[in-house]
Amino acid sequence: MRAQGLSTSVDPDAGLADLGQGAAVLAPVVPYRRAVGGARILAVLVPVCLAVADGWAMAVAVAVARPGGVVPGTAGVAAVACNAAGGLYRTRRSPSLFADAPPLLARILLVGGFAAILLDGGYGAALLITALAGTTSLAARAFANASVRTYRCRRTRSRAALIVGTGRTAAHLASVLRDHGELGLAAVGQLATEAPTGHQEAAPSAPVLGELSDLPALVEGHGVDTLVVVAEDLRAEHLAAVLRVSFGLPCETLLVRPPWDVVPVAAARREYVAGLPCARVTWGLREPAARRAKRLLDIVVGLALLVLALPVLAACAAAVRLEDGPGVLFRQRRVGLGGEEFVLLKFRTLKHVEERESDTRWTVTGADRTGRVGRFLRASSLDELPQLWNVVRGDMSLVGPRPERPHFVEQFSRTCPGYVLRHRVPAGITGWAQVHGFRGDTSIELRARLDNHYIDHWTFAGDLRILLLTVRALIVRDAG
Repeated sequence: MRAQGLSTSVDPDAGLADLGQGAAVLAPVVPYRRAVGGARILAVLVPVCLAVADGWAMAVAVAVARPGGVVPGTAGVAAVACNAAGGLYRTRRSPSLFADAPPLLARILLVGGFAAILLDGGYGAALLITALAGTTSLAARAFANASVRTYRCRRTRSRAALIVGTGRTAAHLASVLRDHGELGLAAVGQLATEAPTGHQEAAPSAPVLGELSDLPALVEGHGVDTLVVVAEDLRAEHLAAVLRVSFGLPCETLLVRPPWDVVPVAAARREYVAGLPCARVTWGLREPAARRAKRLLDIVVGLALLVLALPVLAACAAAVRLEDGPGVLFRQRRVGLGGEEFVLLKFRTLKHVEERESDTRWTVTGADRTGRVGRFLRASSLDELPQLWNVVRGDMSLVGPRPERPHFVEQFSRTCPGYVLRHRVPAGITGWAQVHGFRGDTSIELRARLDNHYIDHWTFAGDLRILLLTVRALIVRDAG
């Protein structure tokens, strides 16, 4: 479906428009509340203590096996680094020594083996290091897990959990959270959902506080720390909308996987609540460090490109001035992060048009409207160069969904499910959709789908890849 052919009919259930346009999506992203009171201290203290215990155990084991040198200290640091990379210090609802033992012992054997090689200790030294360090680290974990469970059972206030769903699994979860304080969660209520066809409802085990459209308000009003989404209780389009809305909510999100979901989940995101498999929904750009890294990339690369492109900018400005007279820059209102408007800059490629026409007409074409310079600037994408200043100013990012005019944002938000969710991050000069050919008069639905995929799976390395793909597309002109 192309932009001009968008239907004006709207599925009232498509994409949960009430959620998509709510404050949770358009408000600035805030880190979720990981814990409260003593729980916050425990959430930091336990991983730190485990890291210290692992490092100390490895260092002592290496020193006992082959005394001398700097190898013991180096081995201790290496052991902690390997365990951290494997997610062995993350806080979990159901910590398990049996689940941690295989990856922990494998890493201890790896580090201990390298240490034995460096010390010329042979297989006997490697086995001794593994036995000593492994025993100490497992004992430390057993003690830490028992301490966490005891604290959760005895503390006066558990973390507030909101369960999305009213089916049998949701009711079972509410009962489990009520009866098992060691999980550290207390269900404040459930959300009613429009379940898939053939789905059987169950008598709720916690108060039904509202419907899906009430989600952002309920999370804030009840101080919810953990959102538990029961996938089998939601229709597919509703599930996607709820998970993406959680991007802007100040809580963690656990997805209770449906019985038909057989796709493996990485160990770092895997959780179990009373044996039920869950996935911790993580968003790269939720973390302040990730947002700062992305902004730093924008500033450094944006400024560097501006300086390098100064001769090209001057030449383009002079060519536009000679062909069409004064006013080499074209300014237009676009919608960016959080639905806020900003003024986008481009080189003027068309003869002067009325502001109303440029804001509400999808394309302004015609041989009498575009000169040779304008056609060249458009074909080469050089007309986009002034947007580097938008990036440096903070209006845009180098990589992100392309910004659209307010008139079309309003239209597409009504007709294209998930379109407004593109505004969870700053708009970009280039993006995942653009490097795959979705520029100009192409499908709005597919463009929004690719933009939301980029946001959902953002990584710093992914931004670098998109920038390289953009450079390749500009050189070989194969991306539209």
